[in-house]
Amino acid sequence: MFRRRTPPARSGPVDLAFTAASAEGGYRFDVHATGQWLETGAPFHQNPAAAAACHVLDRVTELAAVCSVLSHAELEYRANALLGQPADLASASVRVQWVAVHVHARPEDLIDAQTHERLRAKARAAQEEQQLRVAQYVGFRDLLREDPTIALAQLLLENPAAFTPQTVNTMGEIARQVASHAPGAAWVETARLLEKSFGGLPADAQQFIVDRLCTVLMEFGAKAPAERLRTVHRVTEAGDCEGTDT
Repeated sequence: MFRRRTPPARSGPVDLAFTAASAEGGYRFDVHATGQWLETGAPFHQNPAAAAACHVLDRVTELAAVCSVLSHAELEYRANALLGQPADLASASVRVQWVAVHVHARPEDLIDAQTHERLRAKARAAQEEQQLRVAQYVGFRDLLREDPTIALAQLLLENPAAFTPQTVNTMGEIARQVASHAPGAAWVETARLLEKSFGGLPADAQQFIVDRLCTVLMEFGAKAPAERLRTVHRVTEAGDCEGTDT
């Protein structure tokens, strides 16, 4: 009786050269991989060398897809760390004993990628500078809305050479234009109308208006604004703004 002899385990070298796409997509790495594979037993693969080669291709391609062409040395380290130890391919009954990977990037690709990187960095810096200027403009606009005198002081400190007597009038007009576009512009117009008409009235008329406004504010529970109004206009007569809360 003859027994079927089990064929000896096969082994062979891994030696392949290929390219792998980088994270940029337009550039590719040149890869050379060498190593050793070993057949581990049944079921035997018809082409164990191809199975080992596909394993190397897949692993390096996965790593390259998230690596910039400018980081080819990093890709080489990562690929060797991954493939430098045995890996069993269960579906093929093949073990990839070890693989050494060498990665190269073409000089023209490196120059092109470095140029693009500089342009992107320049564009990012320009965008950040523009955003900073916009933020400064918004801050200055808000300052004009709240207190034009502070905006004038800021302008004087930052650019004293450009500050002239005409600047005061110009800034005042700008402040009025900005305020007219601010939220609550109706109140801005009301305050402007009161300011324009109030100063030309006789003293007793001014006193009468202040008293009325103060009383109305108190009636509606706005005690703090009434007291502020009284302080600003120095209402000192007895009974002024001394209404009762209702």
